[in-house]
Amino acid sequence: MFFCLNDNVKIRYLFEIAFEVLFLRWRMRNINKENFNDIYIRAVEKEYAKIDGKWLQLHYRTSIVLVIFSFLVELVMGVFLINSDMLGTTVYKFFIKFLIIPSGINFIFIVLNMLIIKSKRLSQTFKIYLVSLIFTCIDFILFTVHGAFVATYYIASIAIMLTIIYANYYVTGITALASIISMVVSELFIKWDVDKISIFQSTHRLSEFLITLITLITFSIACMVVIQFKRKKNSAILQKEVERQELQQSVHIDEMTGIYNRKAFRDKLKYVEDTASDVKHILAIVDIDKFKNVNDTWGHHIGDRCLIEFAKILKEYDTNIIPFRYGGDEFCLLFQDISLEAAETICREIQSKVNELVFDDYPELKLAASFGLAAISDKVDTVKLFIHADHALYEAKKLRNSVRVFRLDETIEH
Repeated sequence: MFFCLNDNVKIRYLFEIAFEVLFLRWRMRNINKENFNDIYIRAVEKEYAKIDGKWLQLHYRTSIVLVIFSFLVELVMGVFLINSDMLGTTVYKFFIKFLIIPSGINFIFIVLNMLIIKSKRLSQTFKIYLVSLIFTCIDFILFTVHGAFVATYYIASIAIMLTIIYANYYVTGITALASIISMVVSELFIKWDVDKISIFQSTHRLSEFLITLITLITFSIACMVVIQFKRKKNSAILQKEVERQELQQSVHIDEMTGIYNRKAFRDKLKYVEDTASDVKHILAIVDIDKFKNVNDTWGHHIGDRCLIEFAKILKEYDTNIIPFRYGGDEFCLLFQDISLEAAETICREIQSKVNELVFDDYPELKLAASFGLAAISDKVDTVKLFIHADHALYEAKKLRNSVRVFRLDETIEH
């Protein structure tokens, strides 16, 4: 019939077939690629989230250490001042103003931090924001109370530095802004320590404040740059790893059907034989009946569609089997830790679904499949396993659309 057509119709017909074949293969390849990329990226993001979670715990513990350390330092200094003539107020007022009130507020922040960390309602990202800001609040209390010491100017840098590991511009930016604003507010509007010299009364104090302010702003910008390069580095590493995984995956994936190929099947059998695990394995070899007639009657592009639809059915059982395309219209199914009877039942279910396949463009096209099953045992290695399953398939194809099981102690079961 094809040879009776004129040349223009022939060319158009061939182009339509070629386009359909290429489209089907492109679609399957891109679906598999997208699925694989999504799965891999989600796995990497999950690992990143675990690292952020561990750092969040360390961030929280650091705030505890800072509060306890400042409390102990203030306690030691209080004892020293009491026993010297440097104390400019009463002992009671000193402990209330410089020990009990600031430490009490900071311990409240620690309790709040603990509740945030243990909360199951808050997302990890929200916890990171809250813990970072609470750390800034602790720094604010310490700077306000001990602002008479120039060294306290740089305590805000700790809060900013601890956020770099999250590689989040917003977390670091908000923390830096909150730290700088709190330092400015404390310096300009709050005078907790009467011995503290105002920046408006001392040129030296003013210069120290301005230098610290510029240093913190510069440090914050530097942190942002570090985060930018860190994110680019992580992105490049992730992209390269995805490409490497894609390449490795492509070696073991059949391009048309999207299931494992012959190489993957051989590697899996070798792994099964080498590990000699206690997991029970059953092999089924599947052949689409009269597939050559499908190609000869409707064309290879329809034959490809049949293989793709058949593979889709196999994917529905991916929790019970590992499907492989061995070559042409021949497929292999590897069952793990399942009885021979259950494997046979699954094969019959697949067989029924194959029989029910409908192709709207070709309603007269019907498919059938034959299955040969064999189980691995102490007496059977993977080579014999394949031979036995192939022998069972040979018997199944005598009747077509049937399932046969090979047993060592019997011949072929119907």
